[in-house]
Amino acid sequence: MQTDISLDKWLERLEQLQPDRIELGLERIQEVSVKAGLDNPECRIITVAGTNGKGSTVAYSASILQAMGMSVGVYTSPHFIDFNERIMINNVRASEAELCAAFAHIDWCRGGTPLTYFEFTTLAAMVCFKKSAVDIAVLEVGLGGRLDAVNAWDSDVACITSIGIDHTDWLGDDRNSIGYEKAGVARQGCALVCGEKNPPATIAEHASATDARLLLANKDFSATVSDRQWTFQGPHGTAELPMPAIQAAWAINNAAVAICACSELLGSLPPQSALATAVQQVSIDGRMQYFDYQSLVVLLDVAHNRAAAALLADFLTDNPVDGPTVAVFSCMQDKDATAIVNELASVVDQWFIGQIDYPRAFDATALMQLVATETDARAEVFASVIQAFDAAVAQLQVGSRVVVFGSFHMVGPVLEHLKASR
Repeated sequence: MQTDISLDKWLERLEQLQPDRIELGLERIQEVSVKAGLDNPECRIITVAGTNGKGSTVAYSASILQAMGMSVGVYTSPHFIDFNERIMINNVRASEAELCAAFAHIDWCRGGTPLTYFEFTTLAAMVCFKKSAVDIAVLEVGLGGRLDAVNAWDSDVACITSIGIDHTDWLGDDRNSIGYEKAGVARQGCALVCGEKNPPATIAEHASATDARLLLANKDFSATVSDRQWTFQGPHGTAELPMPAIQAAWAINNAAVAICACSELLGSLPPQSALATAVQQVSIDGRMQYFDYQSLVVLLDVAHNRAAAALLADFLTDNPVDGPTVAVFSCMQDKDATAIVNELASVVDQWFIGQIDYPRAFDATALMQLVATETDARAEVFASVIQAFDAAVAQLQVGSRVVVFGSFHMVGPVLEHLKASR
């Protein structure tokens, strides 16, 4: 077992496992999980699937449980700047030493079993959680649910945040097919909390087939907003709560999913103090994240599919600024770029298209031509994300707004750039 390799070297090795390859299936990860002694974790597990909203639901769940004094491990993906963002224990990133030890353990245990980048890192997260003896692990599904690496472990409570059309090459091209894949996180006798307000029939069908207890938004639990506060109501009780720190309507919906999930896990509604702490303290990089930069409003949001773009457009419409709103945008090749652009067309005055430095990235020139075809706004293309952002900032006056969106690989470099400028 090699224990003297740096984190950077380990990540280089993982990159050689073809990080861009998506190879769904549980056989490989389950085999290595047994060899690594990870197949029967002592901690309880909340698994979170969904097209959008997974990150905030994970964050709210972890914050609620930590406010109650529990030790919580969190696994999310992808990361913005540092790999350590993916694996958190009690809101602290796993250290380089912890990650290197986990990678070495998995590499030794797997022998000749091939693993994808995501499978390898998911196993490493579980090693870190086992070593730290967390009470609860909150795991974010990477893609789909049924065949995603995270689903190698049985959850005590599973969540589906939303159902939208995305990743159609792997999950199907309609909501029923996608719902079926995401409902694969359900487990017999356990709660399946669904925040999608118009769920496809396959979710209820799969819950029934697996004998999971399906809890639906606006039926079994709800979130009602009234004058600077909101009310959660669910099977275990009611709570009057302050507005979330994340200024978006979807934040309340995802917080409600998290509260319902934690209630089901614990068998009772968490104390109101823990719930209030969670909704007031949780903020997430790249999700409706504001910066005041050179007297401009900069908004970062990883919206990268049609449903998320529609939510972003609604937010921009409901929160106007004095000056123009410009988009710093690009996306991956597998995204419905036309749909994303059309959702934002009415609220964006100018587009700055940056070339993302990633194998699956959409060609920036082709994307600029698409924007020019679909909108009446001016569009320019730049060789990098940062060049696009700097050009946008340079052309704007006080009172204008820059919205950076389209991909984690779009928002991440700008987030690092903004943090460095501080």
